Amino acid sequence: MPVDSSSIPRTIELPLPKVQGSNARSHWTVRSRTAKSDRYVAFGIAGGRLLRKPMESAHVFIDWHCLTKRLIDCDNALSRCKSYLDGLTDAGWWVDDRAIRVVTIAVHPAAPDRKGIVRIRATPVE
Repeated sequence: MPVDSSSIPRTIELPLPKVQGSNARSHWTVRSRTAKSDRYVAFGIAGGRLLRKPMESAHVFIDWHCLTKRLIDCDNALSRCKSYLDGLTDAGWWVDDRAIRVVTIAVHPAAPDRKGIVRIRATPVE
């Protein structure tokens, strides 16, 4: 019996986003270019548009691992991850942005042996 690919949790590790948080005071064209770049990074690392069935609804877990022991706010981390979520939408992880029902985010200080990463895990919601 074939397994429904929309019921399998998906996980991806991405570098820290280049786009600054909503409190940054950069010019809108710079923010637009970096957001587009982050979107393409997520799309590319996710494998592009593969033939998989997208999730109808998803619970997204974001683990933000900082570069230093200084933590950022969870709301700023989430706003910086928006381009990544858009890139995963383009890659076919879920039907569209409205399919993301719940987002849980955790910010962790850097471990001595790790670099700054963002781990995104999506599980289907029944």
